[in-house]
Amino acid sequence: MTRTLNIRTNLLLILERCEPYAMPERQLKLELDGSIRPPSGFAEFEDAITFLNTRKHIVTIPDPLDDNNVKCTITETGKTLIRQ
Repeated sequence: MTRTLNIRTNLLLILERCEPYAMPERQLKLELDGSIRPPSGFAEFEDAITFLNTRKHIVTIPDPLDDNNVKCTITETGKTLIRQ
């Protein structure tokens, strides 16, 4: 598995575990970095979030308590993808 694929898969798995709650993006990055070595760079993380969001595997929503943060949640499409 390539590193990019590993990052995307781990993000989906992390979000599936925290269902039905959305996870703040900052916390998601910390969780991801705890699951892969070496930790992801900011660009790798942002690319993975953008890829997954564009393909509707995750949804990002503004954090109502923090204007500088968003929360992420997995979609049914994302759940189906990781079960394949």
